[in-house]
Amino acid sequence: MQKKSKIYLALTTAICGLFCGCYDGEVECYDSREYLIINILSATNIDSAIISINESQKCYLNKIRLYAKLESEEFFYDEGVNKNVTDIERCDSVEKCFFWKSAGCILGHSDKIDIDTNYISILLFDGSQEKIISIDKPFSSNNMINIIPESDTAEWFGYKENPIRPFFDVFDSPASSNRAGCYDGYCVAMLPMADNDFCYDK
Repeated sequence: MQKKSKIYLALTTAICGLFCGCYDGEVECYDSREYLIINILSATNIDSAIISINESQKCYLNKIRLYAKLESEEFFYDEGVNKNVTDIERCDSVEKCFFWKSAGCILGHSDKIDIDTNYISILLFDGSQEKIISIDKPFSSNNMINIIPESDTAEWFGYKENPIRPFFDVFDSPASSNRAGCYDGYCVAMLPMADNDFCYDK
């Protein structure tokens, strides 16, 4: 079952209406207050991660998204759509390339758990190395949480607007996000959910 925001569905419906028909799949929506997004964001390498809530494993993340840009570009783009940065020779000889790596999960209604939590544990894998991040802090649902290496925070919090395209709410307004302390070399930044509902394809 695929999660979709109401904004995504509205755009899909509008585009379909302009062209050849409309999205006619069945959609099921739930209150966003039943959800929590946890996202790991790093300018260095991440191979995979395991996220646990109150010592119970909830997410295994092995799909790492790479967002990249050339020095002359304004925004970071998904590697799949930014063909410039897939040209390694250009990165090395013409311009510097900059990267953010991201992996995250959405917890909530279908997970059958109490997502208002006071303990998040993350096990990060980078090759043969492992890193444990223990965040002993109360969190509540209806929030998006970014977890960022402390060494990357000056750069990330320097962005006033979302630096990543395509636009995802979890990357919005880094400079104005609520900073909630640092733990084991990683810092926590929170944003409220942008939409009132989370919607799914049935």
